[in-house]
Amino acid sequence: MRKIFLTLFLVLLVGVAAFSMIQIVRSQESGDSRTLSSETQGENIREIQGSSLAEEPKQPDIGFIDSPSASCYQPDPTQNECRLTWYYLSVSASPNNMVTMTLTLNDIGRVAHIQGFFQTSMYVPYNMLGEGFKVPCGSIGAGGKPHLGNSYGYTIRARDSGGLSSANYGTAYCPAFIP
Repeated sequence: MRKIFLTLFLVLLVGVAAFSMIQIVRSQESGDSRTLSSETQGENIREIQGSSLAEEPKQPDIGFIDSPSASCYQPDPTQNECRLTWYYLSVSASPNNMVTMTLTLNDIGRVAHIQGFFQTSMYVPYNMLGEGFKVPCGSIGAGGKPHLGNSYGYTIRARDSGGLSSANYGTAYCPAFIP
């Protein structure tokens, strides 16, 4: 009985050793390697080499939020009522899907919450926000600029399905209400 266990143990040990040697030899193949990254400092060189057959590593990524031309306009100069809007809002993620984009006016709170559904980018054109968000125009100099009215700080946040988030901050100045 002992001879059988001893024989089986030796066969198992030889098998494990053989497979581990195959793995060592396999990882040392010269194959088709290339330098993925290299840096030099004086005479010292540091390189990262890998197989050219291997794919580039895929890391999740969320882009910057593109929100050009935040603007505030006064549809009726006889009223202290302005509209704050954007030409468009856009963000993308890869390879994850965009889940939400939230627009917050710092003085007012959350004014828009857009949700995505199995899409890698989110684009919100100006007409999706209607006429814009109604805000008081304010008197001359109220927002800190001598010829303009109130200023409104805004925050645009986006989140993808992998939990990555991006944010964009800015300030929009409204025309002054002159009664």
